[in-house]
Amino acid sequence: MRVSIAVCLAAIILGAVYLSLQAGVAIDVPPAYEVPSALPQDTGIEVRQVEQVVTTRKATKAVGKQVTQSPSPSASPEPKLEPVEEPATITISVRDVVKQSAIESFRWRFQQASLVLRGESTTSTLGLALPYLALGDLLIEADGMQPFTRKGLRIPAAGAPAETYDIYLTPVATAVGITLMVKTLDNQPVANVRVDAYDLSNLEPKDKWHLKRPMWARRTSAIDGVYTLPPLPPGQYGILLVATTSQGDLLPLASFRRVFDLNGSSGFLEDVSLEPACALRLELRNGNGQPLDPQLYKEVVIRLNPTGQVGIQRKWTVLEGADDHWTGARTVSEVDRVPGKGVVWVDEPMSPGAYLLEVVIDGIQRVSQQLHLRQGEQQLERVTIF
Repeated sequence: MRVSIAVCLAAIILGAVYLSLQAGVAIDVPPAYEVPSALPQDTGIEVRQVEQVVTTRKATKAVGKQVTQSPSPSASPEPKLEPVEEPATITISVRDVVKQSAIESFRWRFQQASLVLRGESTTSTLGLALPYLALGDLLIEADGMQPFTRKGLRIPAAGAPAETYDIYLTPVATAVGITLMVKTLDNQPVANVRVDAYDLSNLEPKDKWHLKRPMWARRTSAIDGVYTLPPLPPGQYGILLVATTSQGDLLPLASFRRVFDLNGSSGFLEDVSLEPACALRLELRNGNGQPLDPQLYKEVVIRLNPTGQVGIQRKWTVLEGADDHWTGARTVSEVDRVPGKGVVWVDEPMSPGAYLLEVVIDGIQRVSQQLHLRQGEQQLERVTIF
C-alpha cells in the first residue's frame, strides 16, 4: 500500500515538471515589448503577437511627431501625414511709389494686442493666413524704404474671399535738397505742375507767405510725377505746388503747401497726394457785356468766402499780353484785387461747396451772389457787374 502511494506521488511530481517546461515560453516573455533572440520553434504565434505590439507602439509615437516611419514587413503601411496650409485671408502687393516697380523682398508684422505674427517674403505679392475677424495693425518694411503701417486692418470672416491691399513704400531720402513725388489719391502720377518757392527768412507775416511774391515760380513736367527742386542755400523756405495742364491751366486738384528748413546737409523726399478740388475761373463783364477793366476804376475788390465765413484772403491771377493762349503771355496777380482785364482765377484750387462772391468797386458793393463750387471741375462762371 505504501509503495502504491509513493508511486502515485512520484508520477504527480513528474507530470507537474513536464507541464511547467511546456509553459515556459509564456512565463519568460519580457514585459518591455522586445523579442528574445532565441525562442522555441513552436512559439510562432506568440512571436507574431509581440511584433505587432512593438509596431503599433512605434507608429503611435510617430504620429505624435508628425513623422512617418517605414512599418515592419509584417504590418500594414501607415498613411503618410502631410501638413495642412490655412487659406489666405488677405493678399498684399508691395511696390515702390516712385518707380512703380515691384518690391520682391520685404518683412511684415501683424499685431493685435498681445498677438504678434510676423514673417518675410521674397515675392512682391503675398497671401497671409491671418486669424478670421482679427483687428490689428499691419507693418511692412523693406531695405532702403520708409516703413508702412496700416492701422485698424480688419481681417475677413471665415468663408469670405481674401481681400487684396496694394501697398506703396517710399524710398528713404538720401540726397540733399527737396524732391516731391506728386500723385492723385488713386496713385496716378501728376505729369505737369507749377512750383513757387518763397524765402521766409525776412518774410512777414509767416503764416501768409503764399500770398506774397515768390522768389521764383517754375512750370515743369515729369511723366512719373517726381520733381527735384533746384538747389537752395541753407534757410527756411515755403514751397507751393499746383497741378496744371501742359498749357499751364490749373487742374481741379488741391494745392500742396509746406515750409522746409534746409541746413545744407539734409534732404527731403516728400510723398504728395493731391485731393480733388475745384479750379474756379471768373469771367467778369460790365453792364454792356464787355470785359471788366479795373484800370477804369480806383479799386476793384473781389472776395470769395465759404458761406458764413469772412476775411479769407486769396490771390487772383489774370493772363496779360497774349494773342494766343500762353504764347508770349505773362501772369499778373494781386491779393483780394482784380489784377487786370479778362478771365481771372483763384491762384489755388478750392474745396467744393457753397461760397459767397462779392465785388466792390470804389467802395460800393456791386456784386453779392452765391456760387456752388463743384468737385473735380475746371469751373467757369460769368459774372455781370452793373
